[in-house]
Amino acid sequence: MKFLSFANLMMLAVVSAETVEPKWGAVDRPWTGGDLWANPVEDWVVRGGRVENSFSGGNRNVVVLTASVGEKAVGFTIRCRVDQVSGALQAPGFVGISFGLQTAGNDFRDVAIHGSGLAAGLRVDGTLFLAGKESDGPKIPSPYRQITLELQGKPAGEGRCELSLSANDPAGRRLGGVTATVHDSWIPGLVAFVASSKLPPKLEVSEPRPAVVPRLAQDRGGEMRVSFDKLVVTGDRVRAHPERSFGPIWWTTHTISNDGSARILVQAAPFSRSERHDVTLIFDGKRHSSVSLDPVTRTALLTVRRLDLTKSHPYEVQLDGGSYRGTLRAVPKGRSVKLAALSCNDSTGFPHNELVANVAAHEPDAIAFLGDQIYEGIGGYGLIYDQRPNDRAILSYLRKYAMHGWTWREILKDIPSVTIPDDHDVFHGNLWGNGGKLADVSKGFGNFAQDSGGYKMSPEFVNMVHTTQTGNLPYPSDPTASSNNISVYFTRWSYGPLDVAIVADRQFKTAPAALLPDGKIENGWPKNDEWYETPPPDADGAELLGSRQEAFLARWAAKPDAATPIRLVLSQSPWAAPQTLPEEMKTDAHVPSLKHLKPGEYAENDRPKPDFDTNGWPRAKRLVALEAMKQAGAFHVTGDQHLGTTGQYGLAEHRDGPWWVSTPATANVWPRRWMPKVEGGNRADGQERHLGDFADAFGNLITMHAVANPYDVEREPARLFDRAVGYTILTCQPESGRIEIANWPYWASPKKAAPDQSPYPGWPITIDPKTGARH
Repeated sequence: MKFLSFANLMMLAVVSAETVEPKWGAVDRPWTGGDLWANPVEDWVVRGGRVENSFSGGNRNVVVLTASVGEKAVGFTIRCRVDQVSGALQAPGFVGISFGLQTAGNDFRDVAIHGSGLAAGLRVDGTLFLAGKESDGPKIPSPYRQITLELQGKPAGEGRCELSLSANDPAGRRLGGVTATVHDSWIPGLVAFVASSKLPPKLEVSEPRPAVVPRLAQDRGGEMRVSFDKLVVTGDRVRAHPERSFGPIWWTTHTISNDGSARILVQAAPFSRSERHDVTLIFDGKRHSSVSLDPVTRTALLTVRRLDLTKSHPYEVQLDGGSYRGTLRAVPKGRSVKLAALSCNDSTGFPHNELVANVAAHEPDAIAFLGDQIYEGIGGYGLIYDQRPNDRAILSYLRKYAMHGWTWREILKDIPSVTIPDDHDVFHGNLWGNGGKLADVSKGFGNFAQDSGGYKMSPEFVNMVHTTQTGNLPYPSDPTASSNNISVYFTRWSYGPLDVAIVADRQFKTAPAALLPDGKIENGWPKNDEWYETPPPDADGAELLGSRQEAFLARWAAKPDAATPIRLVLSQSPWAAPQTLPEEMKTDAHVPSLKHLKPGEYAENDRPKPDFDTNGWPRAKRLVALEAMKQAGAFHVTGDQHLGTTGQYGLAEHRDGPWWVSTPATANVWPRRWMPKVEGGNRADGQERHLGDFADAFGNLITMHAVANPYDVEREPARLFDRAVGYTILTCQPESGRIEIANWPYWASPKKAAPDQSPYPGWPITIDPKTGARH
């Protein structure tokens, strides 16, 4: 049974079971309230009691989360009042209603962001239109002031729906109308209110709705800004969904440490920077503490100390009349511990219901997200690049990051988690952080800026990303900010039998282009042909982790604790370059278009290639980090490569260094592979040719023990499943000190029937990280 929170009752006025009137309050702010999802968030505000489109472009809309139009062929009404904000509107463009919004999976979260359907409204030229029909009466002159648009639908028999759209002035006088009859399959779905500088596509609405319906273009530009109020979705065909309200608390993350402390990070909706809000923690049923919501990150950090680690503790966080509940679970003791790990989510398959269920089926004790929780393209509408403070850029990030939280919030409220950002999280394709340097954006925000080293975005933006993703981690081991006051987060986390070092292998890494001019490096790829035949050189002064993180790892390695025998290092990327490309390719630009082979097939002409975005370079400094990891007897947990692998680093020789696992991508825009033409050395009997001892393109010694290469697996959607997507489960056994490693397909879990109850071929693998032995 579902219960409405006080926030949902306050934010949603339900007149009857069939009427929904979204509410957003009287305070001016970017957030349009829990009943609405704004596309994109950064282009909408609440101002003067109305929801206002503050920046023009195609398909700017607010979707009603808490109502839907159902399948039953009965009547419904959708209504709004419109006010023109732009001084002068530019054609083409329209203001109005989108309805029948659907996607292939029809999860309401996906529909709110990606849904498409029919449009009805008022064009810039004053013409009313509805499902391809136009009014034949007088045009309605602008400016549009308090014009009420009302869309009605009723059954027309034989699987048809009769629609009518009317426009009335403030006095209720009819200004015009238009009617249309459509196939009823176009009607079910969500509803949105739209201000668009682009017109909707032409659709054949007399026929059943096709599987794919074109969406309105999202291009920026034009002048089509309006405000809405008095939104109503009502009728026998309407269903209210108050449980779908999103906010004011979006989600929480937390860590619990063996010292009895817990850190709960609250991620709130984007309130105005000028608003003052306190977030209150109710812990074990009693009021515990309150802290102010940070106006930039829209987060609040709540700390609990002197926990009884043997018990579970319910908690509730309260903000702006809303509440959100979770549980701090008892810390595992005297048993194996499971860690789930994921990375790289381009949002294909959002909101990943099957994946979330499959991860949950393992009953993990903790979960780690190891970078690229967002990509620049997710959620549409492009990016806002700016090296100066810019709240719209921050709102753009928060909108995209909300998709991550919306996916995982039911797990994250109860399970401790680690999240660390990678390059795409800070709006980079590739990132060489150069210790906090600011990138040279004099030629724009493309490859030149990235290759110059440092961050393209402002320090405020980068710090905001660090806080929203890593704010629940234990306090940094050395909290001194890097250059330009960019924050750090490298730290040690002790949880049950786990002793975890968390490091950033992008933030301090040196950009190679300036240090290696002979390589003519662009976007991390050398144009010097010789470097594809012999390994590229190191460079004096090149850093990977930087001196401060090296010192941290050395201290951590030298101070083991018998209570935490399983030692892990979490970072973004493996410290090698485990990937191959066809011999003729000297960049990975064509990876997304490489043919997906059938299982059992092999790319006969692939070679390792020197991608400086990998952490195969700089070689000397990666060896410093690996020596510390070997001293610690630690295991390396990474993501980034979009390729699930398990291998062992070689220091002086093959198989004398630590092991790593790299997670498969959650959703894979860049399906890399490891299929070297040269067969691996020292393979066990029956091992495949791409396993065994190798040198990567930088000359680093690696031993590949398992690889989840992309194949055409004949599952739909192929855009998701043919790219070797999935997750990692580590089972850490404190009694023996061993770790069982398994990379799982997205579609698989131990609770499913065959053949979907097993990890990828080659796993599980059990190792002793202290000795490096495989068992």
